[in-house]
Amino acid sequence: MTDAEYLVRRGAVPESGEYEAYTLVGVEAELEVSFVPDAGMVGCSLRSTGRQLLGGRQGIAAYVEQGKTFGIPLLAPWANRLGSDVYTAAGVTVDVAGTPGMHRDGNGYPIHGLLAGSGGWRVVEFEATSDDARLTAELDFDVHRPEFQGFPYPHLLRVGVRLVGHEVHVRTEITPTAELAVPIAFGWHPYFVIPDLPRGQWQLTLPFTRRAELNDHNLPTGEVLDWSWDSGPLGQRTVDDLFVDVPEGAHGTLAGGGCSIQLEYLEGYPYGVAFAPASDDVVAIEPMTAPTDPFAGVFPRRVVEPGDTYAATFVIRVTEDSP
Repeated sequence: MTDAEYLVRRGAVPESGEYEAYTLVGVEAELEVSFVPDAGMVGCSLRSTGRQLLGGRQGIAAYVEQGKTFGIPLLAPWANRLGSDVYTAAGVTVDVAGTPGMHRDGNGYPIHGLLAGSGGWRVVEFEATSDDARLTAELDFDVHRPEFQGFPYPHLLRVGVRLVGHEVHVRTEITPTAELAVPIAFGWHPYFVIPDLPRGQWQLTLPFTRRAELNDHNLPTGEVLDWSWDSGPLGQRTVDDLFVDVPEGAHGTLAGGGCSIQLEYLEGYPYGVAFAPASDDVVAIEPMTAPTDPFAGVFPRRVVEPGDTYAATFVIRVTEDSP
């Protein structure tokens, strides 16, 4: 036993396979979260009172080898799909065909960026204090990276994870490292589950009110419609939609069996995706800095200029009913 409220551990966990995980532990809250820098800085585990709250899907090997997402994956430098192999952003025209790290969806569109399962991250902070536990890792995305041809905008990518109380804060920063603006289009794709409870009994609350209309290939048309979600048991309902105008502080919640998992859009994520498929017992409430097909110009584009840093933060908040 220990009197420390926060601890850190380094070493493989079941969900990280052969990869080394960096684990932040909240002893009093009985909450711990693990990330794997050598596999794309993916969050592989989130345990509350010993129960796994992340969807493991096909696991870390399929993520590294095939880009099959699981856990809490970072989707960068863009999230979701592109509508074409060729795009123009910040005055540069790019062809992603043949880029290492690029994967395609069922319709052949590039999907989920270029860094799924990627190596090259360096850990610059990993410590526990009396107030919290922290992990920070960085990746230099420049001409030396094999994926650079698919996103030729030099930048430093920095991810900071902080565990405090019943909350996991994930802050992502993009800082240009050359005299060239960097398009902002990354996102995260957390897959949540309620353990030991059938999907139909999960309670899902979503904060979104503005839904982007998508075509048959799940690309936005530019039309935006008012939208609402009836909170309550998930039952047989499914959702796979893109939302715009997400205000800071908006939050969605998956709950059931005495457990509540809330994701808050704290800052820098004006877009969101909700995903609850019929084919898999998971729910994703996704923070997005840009829409699907972000460089097409259907919605306003964002860049971060040299000398500036773009920062975005989401919070996962876990609570358990007292026995």
